[in-house]
Amino acid sequence: MNLREKPPQFETAPEVIKLPEFDVREERGTTLLSILLKGYDFDWGGHYHQLSGEIKNFFEQNPLDEKATKFLEEIKILEDDGTDEEALYNIALTYKQPEREEELFNFINEYKDYIEDPQKLQSELFSVLEQLENDLPSELMNQFIKATNEDIKKRESAIQEIQERIKDLIDFFKPSPQTTKVEKITILPTDFLYRKESGSAFEFGNEIILRSHIDNPGGLEHEFLHSVINPIIDKLSEKLSDEQKQKIINFGSYKLRAEQSYGENFYILLCEEFIRTYNDVIQRGEKAMNSEDFAQRINGIDEDKFMELIQENKNLKSNCDQLEIKNSQDLKDKSKEYFDKFEHNKLREIIFNFYQRYIQEKEKDDKINFEEFVLKEFKEEI
Repeated sequence: MNLREKPPQFETAPEVIKLPEFDVREERGTTLLSILLKGYDFDWGGHYHQLSGEIKNFFEQNPLDEKATKFLEEIKILEDDGTDEEALYNIALTYKQPEREEELFNFINEYKDYIEDPQKLQSELFSVLEQLENDLPSELMNQFIKATNEDIKKRESAIQEIQERIKDLIDFFKPSPQTTKVEKITILPTDFLYRKESGSAFEFGNEIILRSHIDNPGGLEHEFLHSVINPIIDKLSEKLSDEQKQKIINFGSYKLRAEQSYGENFYILLCEEFIRTYNDVIQRGEKAMNSEDFAQRINGIDEDKFMELIQENKNLKSNCDQLEIKNSQDLKDKSKEYFDKFEHNKLREIIFNFYQRYIQEKEKDDKINFEEFVLKEFKEEI
C-alpha cells in the first residue's frame, strides 16, 4: 500500500462469535477406523504408544478378514488416487451418529466429488467397522478404554486453559458468526495410533470436532483456526486472479508443497501458511529464517552429526541427494543453494508482514476484524 494512501476504514464494529461451549469425548467410529487402518498397514500412523505394538501383535496373529481387506483395496486407501483419510474419518464420525449425515453428504458433494456414491461407501465402511468391533477381544478394547479415559480426564482438568487459548484467538481474529459458524467445540481424546504431530478438524453444522495429541496443545489452536481462516480464503479466492494464485503456489515453501505433500494447490497452501505463520511467528515469536541464519545453523554440524541426520531424516537425505551433497562440507559450501531451494518461504514473509499491518491497524481502530482486512487488503500483497 502506498504510504500516502489512507488506511482501510471500518465504519462499525463487526459482530464476533461467542466463546463456544466445550466437550471432551471419544468417537467410537474414529477409534475403530484407526485400528482398521493400522491393522491393514502397520506402517500407517504413529508408533510411539504401546497400543500401537499391541495392535501389531494382535493383527499378526489375527489378520483382517477378507471383507475388510477387500473394502480397503477397492477404495485404494492410502494411495494418491484413492479415497483419502479425511473423507473416511468424516464418514466414521457419523458411525452411530445419524444426525450428522446431512452435513456429511453436503461436505462430500462439495469437497470430495470423486466419491460417486457416498451412501454406499458409508454403508460399506460401517459394515466393516461393526465387524471389527465384534472381533476385537475385550482385553484389547479395555486397554484402549483405559488410556482414553485417562486422556479425557487430563483434558477436562485443563479445559479452562484450553478455553482461554481459544478466546485469545477469537480476540485476535474477531471471527464473524456468519463466516465461522462454530458454537460447540468437541475435543477428541488422543488417537494413540495416529501420528503424534498431526491433527484434524471436522465440521458438522455449528459443531467443530478437533483431534490433536494431548502433548501438542498448539495443535488444537491450529485446527480451530481452520474454521476461521478457511472460509475467509474461500471468499478471498474470488478476488484473486489466476496469476496471483500461481504466485501463491510459486511463493509457497518447498516443505509444504513437497515434503508435507500439500501439492500445488494455492488455496490449501494459503490456508496453511496463514495459520502456521500465526502459530509459529505471531504466537511463539519464531523469526523467519534467512540464508545467513541457515548458514549459521549448519555451521556446527560435523561429519558424524551430518551422517546421523541424513539417516534419521529422509527429507534431508532426499534434498541432499538432489544437490549432490555428500558430506557436511558440501552442505556448508552449498548452504545458500540449499536454503533457496528447500528452506526459503517467501509466502510466509508476505503473510508475516501482512499480520504486522493488521496488528498496527487494530491498535489504531478496534473495529477492524481479520476477515474484512484480508478481503480489502491482501490481494495487493501478491
